[in-house]
Amino acid sequence: MFSLLQDVRFGVRMLAKHRLATLVSIVALALGIGANTAMFSLAEAFLLHPAPFENANRIVALVDARPQQNIDMNGIAPATFFDWRKGAHSFDQFAAYAWHEVNLTGDGQPEKVQTFHISANLFAMLGVSPQMGRAFLPEEEEPGKDQEIVLGHGFWEQRYASDPHIIGRSVKVDGKSYTIVGVMPKGFDFPLPAEAWLPLSISPKERESRQNRWLWVLGRLKPGISFSTASAEMQSIAQRQAEAYPDTNKGWELRPLLLPQFMTGSLTREYTMLLMGAVAFVLLIACADVANVQFARISGRTNEFAVRTALGGSGWRVIRQLLIESLVLAAAGAALGLLIAQWAIQMILSHMPPDVARFIAGWKTISLDSNAYLFTLAIVVASGIVSGIAPALLASRTNLAEAMKDSGRGSSVSHTRGRLRSAFAVAEISLALILLVGAGLLVKNFQGLLNVNESYSPRTLLTLNLTLPRAQYATQPQQLAFFEQVLQRLNGVPGVQSAAIVTNVPYANGGGVGENTFSIREHPATKRGAQQDAIVENMSPAYFRIMNIALRDGRLLNDGDGANTTKVVVISESLARRYFPGENPLGKHISTGRNPADTSDTGIAEHPWWTIVGVVNDLHYSWINKEDIPTIYGSFRQWPPYYTFVVLRAVNEPSQLIPAVHAEIAAVDPELPLYNIKPMDRLISESIIGIAYVASMMAVLGVIALILASVGVFGVMSYSVSERAHEIGIRMSLGAQTTDILRMVLRSGMTLTVLGLAIGLPIAFALARALAALLFGVEATDPFSFIGLPLLLAAVAALACYLPARRAARLDPLKALRYE
Repeated sequence: MFSLLQDVRFGVRMLAKHRLATLVSIVALALGIGANTAMFSLAEAFLLHPAPFENANRIVALVDARPQQNIDMNGIAPATFFDWRKGAHSFDQFAAYAWHEVNLTGDGQPEKVQTFHISANLFAMLGVSPQMGRAFLPEEEEPGKDQEIVLGHGFWEQRYASDPHIIGRSVKVDGKSYTIVGVMPKGFDFPLPAEAWLPLSISPKERESRQNRWLWVLGRLKPGISFSTASAEMQSIAQRQAEAYPDTNKGWELRPLLLPQFMTGSLTREYTMLLMGAVAFVLLIACADVANVQFARISGRTNEFAVRTALGGSGWRVIRQLLIESLVLAAAGAALGLLIAQWAIQMILSHMPPDVARFIAGWKTISLDSNAYLFTLAIVVASGIVSGIAPALLASRTNLAEAMKDSGRGSSVSHTRGRLRSAFAVAEISLALILLVGAGLLVKNFQGLLNVNESYSPRTLLTLNLTLPRAQYATQPQQLAFFEQVLQRLNGVPGVQSAAIVTNVPYANGGGVGENTFSIREHPATKRGAQQDAIVENMSPAYFRIMNIALRDGRLLNDGDGANTTKVVVISESLARRYFPGENPLGKHISTGRNPADTSDTGIAEHPWWTIVGVVNDLHYSWINKEDIPTIYGSFRQWPPYYTFVVLRAVNEPSQLIPAVHAEIAAVDPELPLYNIKPMDRLISESIIGIAYVASMMAVLGVIALILASVGVFGVMSYSVSERAHEIGIRMSLGAQTTDILRMVLRSGMTLTVLGLAIGLPIAFALARALAALLFGVEATDPFSFIGLPLLLAAVAALACYLPARRAARLDPLKALRYE
């Protein structure tokens, strides 16, 4: 133990003798370790602990998927849910929920609340009980008996000031009276971002529905039943249902997911793993930098190691000494790295809009916890060994006779050391190139997602949401009267060029705009289970003008398309191309919400046939989809909505209109809450903020990798010049010119750079192809990423080579010949 402490003290003294080299090593390792620790904290929150429930790994989410249409997660039809309750044996219970935004009134300012209709057993399944009051009772799932509400802890604090007597109070939910029966514990907000919960009441008619998939279902595994066993049983049941009900179930695949995996989502998981790989690359580059510094240090200690060996010291003792020095460097780097990690986490948390953060599973748990410190300790040991093992093994091979000749210049160990340093420099260039290409693709991807919306100038648009309560607006005349008054008032507000309503604007709901099935009367689907989906927009005609949607054929909707005229729609070009290839769609008939094979007149009141009167160009509604989604536009006067966006084109800054917009809509209905009020460009940026975060982090990591790689090349070439000073002196004394020396050193350094680029480019290309699924606004073969960035890296490396080369060219031949 004493000898170990002695080695530590000696190692610290030796590191202190080379302050600049030690500082460079500590900073390099601090950047690598800090980035890895910060990223681990994010990965722990997103991948390891997104579901804060003790039994989360015994709860399975059962979702439908339709791979041929890129639908990874979809809800379940009610009839399927009740089939499972009767026929599945691997679960001791099932629970279901459905998202529903409601208007809360009657006890203060009107407010939009994120609620979920849930099965009475959901809280118990998750192992959570109300902090106050009770959960729902089974009989409260019956239609007409579902007039209870449970509040979230945060909502109870914010709206009701933590009133301890809240239980039993009545509130108005969408105009109906509900009784508060419970308050959930602090921190519980499942399903995200729940603020309150209502009983899940499904009517007898809805229980028989297999067409509409709007329920999200969880099942708790029976004791002793594994996830794989339950998955196999449920997929077998799903297969039998597809055979029994091909019109509604064929083409859909059941996808069982453990609750943590379900809450994280595939996109978050893939991006997190990408960033974990990126920070690992940064740490490897930092370790290569430190290894090269260690090579330079031990070359000056050759005599020391030779004397140690001559006095009886073993090679193991030399290896231990150098590894301890590497570990001391790593520990010092970790101390600084933890500060960097804490700063990085604070930056990440502080720049996420609260409206977005509440939808991200695990976001509230991101911190430097005990697991992060243990992870840091592990990478300290790993980086210390990785950066120190090669120099240590090489130093242990020092030969006494060679060491005493010209300080070992020209020895076999010296040649090996040179080859290893060059190999590390090549590896740094390759790793840096891979990171830079990845960063370039993601940054271009983010820019592409922003630029695709420039056609309608989002910076001068204001958007907001409202939902009409069905109890108050039960009939179409009531709904139409409200919207007519609102549009008339908003169009008269100073500073408003035009106002419109529409079901969804581009990038709404985080980019996950919902689609509806539809049928074409003239082209019924011939394949059972065929799916035809489109975005369905209920809008006012001014929306086309506001969003710069150009007419391609036929006519646009107009104010004359009313409740008593022929029901008409306009379709997008993508829908016309896909479903009317080689023919004119004008005059054809479409019905939404209808099975694609159904061309009958059954249910005509609920699902009428609409005549296509126009074709318009596409808007990119969803950044999640690379291709434009087919869209159907119908007039609100023929098809009045309950839920809608209000869109206003402003003359100047749209945020200045918010007070006037509030006042005008309140004049029509003072009890109606408005929400998500924000300029369109902010809505777009918040929708793709996850992409922005990943692109920004990859860009920062790419810059760090570029700097570290250039420092590595500079270090290798600087030491190479020092080691070859004697040779350079001989060359200059024999007539070599300054340009000859400059060219020689530059050629040596650029050879390493070109070799690194040649190794890195194919790997970067392969990784880019693997990332193709994550790229929505750029191709995997983007010229900027694969030509511009390698040239940038080559230019920086050339500069790193030029500085030592210039020093070599300025050497005095006489001094160089005396160089030891």
